[in-house]
Amino acid sequence: MGYGATSDLTRAGLADAARRAAAWAASTANASLFPVETVARPGRRGHYSTPVLRAWGSFPLKDKIALLHQASRRLKTHERVVDWQASLDYSESRTLFLTSEGADIEQTFSYITPGLTAVANRDAETQRRSHGGWTSARQGGLEQLERLGLAEEAERVAEEALTLLDAPNCPSGDMDLLLMPSQMALQIHESIGHPLELDRILGDERNYAGTSFVTPEMFGTYRYGSELLNVTFDPTQPEELASYAYDDEGTPAERQHLIREGILVRPLGGAISQARSQLPGVANSRACDWNRPPIDRMANLNLEPGDGDMQALIASVERGVLMDTNRSWSIDDSRNKFQFGCEYGRLIVGGELGAVVKNPNYRGISATFWRSLAKVGDVSTFRVLGVSNCGKGEPNQLIRVGHASPACVFRQVAVFGGSE
Repeated sequence: MGYGATSDLTRAGLADAARRAAAWAASTANASLFPVETVARPGRRGHYSTPVLRAWGSFPLKDKIALLHQASRRLKTHERVVDWQASLDYSESRTLFLTSEGADIEQTFSYITPGLTAVANRDAETQRRSHGGWTSARQGGLEQLERLGLAEEAERVAEEALTLLDAPNCPSGDMDLLLMPSQMALQIHESIGHPLELDRILGDERNYAGTSFVTPEMFGTYRYGSELLNVTFDPTQPEELASYAYDDEGTPAERQHLIREGILVRPLGGAISQARSQLPGVANSRACDWNRPPIDRMANLNLEPGDGDMQALIASVERGVLMDTNRSWSIDDSRNKFQFGCEYGRLIVGGELGAVVKNPNYRGISATFWRSLAKVGDVSTFRVLGVSNCGKGEPNQLIRVGHASPACVFRQVAVFGGSE
């Protein structure tokens, strides 16, 4: 196999890219990892377009700026709010996939990302609170602003940042942990998504972003989490950030379980990695732009809802902490041992929400953390979120990834505050 890229769309430019791809194929043929002719390349035809109810252009630019000014004014609620911002990002992407086998697939995507941030300060203490931003990107049009909130959430964001200035540090010790969807998104991303990328399992990221504690032999038998853990690759949620009909190798995308009732059943591997490993996979071979080849990437990776509302989740905790909105993350090069920090915490004592705490953090090991999953929230706690800047590959590719999750309770997790 060989790869060539160009931004010159003339006949001569395309021919030159094809010649370079052929040259690479010829020069590397003797080093092939597997017989590439076994990769199926059917000539599918189709199209996909993000459902949009309110087009971006239907709202004048001056009105968008006025909305951001309104949100920004609502963030500045106190002199101790020393930095604040309201943002709104929108982009469209159109791809056309053609092959000599007759494939003809056109897809158009619309992405929108609203965000709010307030930073409060008093003396040496600084606290940050946010809403939306890079974890809340979605597909769609201006209708997503109403669903995600912008100006309506500004005062809450500022008030919570101010409250954190007076809050005590999060306590330390082994205790229960209630993670809100905003934090669950990154937990899923780092300790399920990246470890299950099949090219990473096969060693392709070893010298750059690390390998995985998962091995090919684990699929079908390994207990990744408790029986409550059900994780799907689901490109069918229309508003989720990485929904599509076909991946960048032309494979039709369909919903598949990666983890079913805690058992690891399927990796995140596209057609090429499936041929290499002889393992089943999904349609997740994706490229970030015209000048990168497609590789195995997360797309929409979701934790399926359970049967407990928020009150039931809180009531199930005798001693623990609720944590909301990621602030920091660290994970080792096998995607196993991790540490996360959140913006906002609340104590839970005797099944009831208590005081706000600042600098809440927790740590664990992927191979055991998910087995401590004790409660999974129902659809009323379920939120569609997204990560717009997931990096992987050499040369690096930044790509959009969707995550949806309910709130979840984990038993006896190592929790610590900012004083440690």
